[in-house]
Amino acid sequence: MIKKIALETIVSQSRLRQWSKIILVFVAGQGAVQLTQLLSGFFLIHWLSVEEYAQYSIAFAFQSTAQVLVELGISGSVIALVGTRIHEKKVIGNYIKAGKFYRNRLFLVVGCVCVFAFPYVTYQHQWPISVTIILLICILTNLFFSGNTAFYITPLMIHKKLKDIYQTQLFSGVVRLSLLGLLYLGTFINAWLAALTTSIMVWFNGFTFRKKSQEYIVEPEASDLTVRKEMTAYVKPVIPGIIYSAFSSQISLFIIGIFGVSQNIAEVGALGRLGQMFMIFNMASSTLIVPYLAKQPKENLSNKFAFILSGATAIAIILVLVGFFVPEPLLWIMGEKYAHLRQEVSLLMLNSSILFINVLMWDMNCSRKWLWSWIPVVSISTNIILQLIMIITMDLSTTYNVLIFSVILSVFNLLNKIIVTLIGLKKTKNEINLLSGE
Repeated sequence: MIKKIALETIVSQSRLRQWSKIILVFVAGQGAVQLTQLLSGFFLIHWLSVEEYAQYSIAFAFQSTAQVLVELGISGSVIALVGTRIHEKKVIGNYIKAGKFYRNRLFLVVGCVCVFAFPYVTYQHQWPISVTIILLICILTNLFFSGNTAFYITPLMIHKKLKDIYQTQLFSGVVRLSLLGLLYLGTFINAWLAALTTSIMVWFNGFTFRKKSQEYIVEPEASDLTVRKEMTAYVKPVIPGIIYSAFSSQISLFIIGIFGVSQNIAEVGALGRLGQMFMIFNMASSTLIVPYLAKQPKENLSNKFAFILSGATAIAIILVLVGFFVPEPLLWIMGEKYAHLRQEVSLLMLNSSILFINVLMWDMNCSRKWLWSWIPVVSISTNIILQLIMIITMDLSTTYNVLIFSVILSVFNLLNKIIVTLIGLKKTKNEINLLSGE
């Protein structure tokens, strides 16, 4: 008995050391990567004129939306579908090949939509046609090269090779930051050159991840039909929700792009950069929480959910308090061109905190495969109704009102995630009771 207790203690201490090391690497690595991205973003706020930053912000919004539409949750499904078979190279390779099969076809469709939609949106602001064309090229190249990152980072995440991931991302981030600095010093910097540096960084990351992941996968020459069907069955229930979220995640910029002027677009884009401070928490969700919850037994699952959500909520509350009571450092970061946005900064921090909890709960639900067909029907239809009501009743030509719009929408979406989580936990509890009663 004593030997058994001692063995369990040794195993527990070993797991604790392992997780401590993983978390330390994540915090250091993701923190450094996030810092370079934040510096690049904040320097662009200072270095670009209001007009140029508006151009860059709209291009970024298009790029982000197109990225989600091309992925449709396919690359993110690989970890959940692989499950415990992490050492079976052919299994991982088959899922990656199947995912690329769908992504390549989606790229053609989404790319064609961008070719027509992006010039249409920018036309009303009378930006030079040359700027529009070059920004469109940057959007398409970024979209194309990001496929390698989306799929080949997965084997590295599965095998917890966080050091390899962050070394690559940090190197490319520093190079991009250096290029932006040189462009600024040479007075060459503008919206499309800033976007071009992003495309270069995305290409490098994808190329490197593909090279580093080869020792963990055996990729077939052609995708397997059975694997493609399995992947389709996994993502099919949430595809409508993903399509909707692709637009809703950038809805502030799209709305202000339609109803506002370049000044408003730049303001919303600059505030969005502050929201990127939450990216490290979102990355922690997908990098640490999802793999952890995906392999957990059903017993005590609700306690683990509650523990994770409690910690995330505490972090969110602290950041909201900073936004409302000490916004000066955030305003200083954005610079004097945006120093008048005190109330808007407070709303931005509130909305970003709610979105952070939204992302976490979505990731946790996906890790347990709580993806039921009724979810997108209910959530999307009610969201669209709510948005139409607000569009009709609100003046959305101001930055402040657009942020109010976003906060209301984020709260509503969070309520949807809470309902799904409660249903999933109840279902799991019923399954445990059923098994224990046999």
